[in-house]
Amino acid sequence: MTQPSNPETGAPHTENLSSILQEIFSADAKQTTISNLVKNLNQHGIAIVLILFSIPAALPVPAAGYSTLLSIPLFIIAGRLIAGRETIWLPQKILQKSFNPAKFSGAIGRLVGLAKFLEKFSRPRLRWLTESKGALMGIGVIIVLLAASMALPIPGTNTAPAFAIFILGFGMLEKDGFAILAGALASIVALAISCSIIFFGYEIVKAFVKNIF
Repeated sequence: MTQPSNPETGAPHTENLSSILQEIFSADAKQTTISNLVKNLNQHGIAIVLILFSIPAALPVPAAGYSTLLSIPLFIIAGRLIAGRETIWLPQKILQKSFNPAKFSGAIGRLVGLAKFLEKFSRPRLRWLTESKGALMGIGVIIVLLAASMALPIPGTNTAPAFAIFILGFGMLEKDGFAILAGALASIVALAISCSIIFFGYEIVKAFVKNIF
């Protein structure tokens, strides 16, 4: 994956998210490892890896067990943001995992459509929210909370947090501080939904046990 320079400034040009997703998850994509994928995406920074690990759980019908497994690398990425590091690092055990991107090509179409829609309105703005150490540390803390919700094997606590992480990653990739704010708002809503599900679930189980005993 190449990264051509801007002819006016000589600075690297960042591909938009929809193009990256279409390239990775094309129907012709071959079996690959997480390690190879990360190497190819390193030029786009930590944001694109954040997005990729949130995608399976953000899909309308995620596969069972994906959210809990994907929360592990999301915790690691969030930890690096909190530590003030923006480089990509994952444990060797995760990097060695292989997968076939082509298998996701059909399902990913909806997210590509969403990405194209968001790109119509997105532009670099409020860049301090995407570049300052303090802001990135704050994003890291939010992602830790969202990943914790994703890790729970409870229906309804996975998709909304993953979607919020997707929006945060999109804002980081596009250098769009407004998208970061939207992602923060989506995070609050997602965590409120998760807390409500946990609370009411607990009350239902408690009442059920009380009636039995």
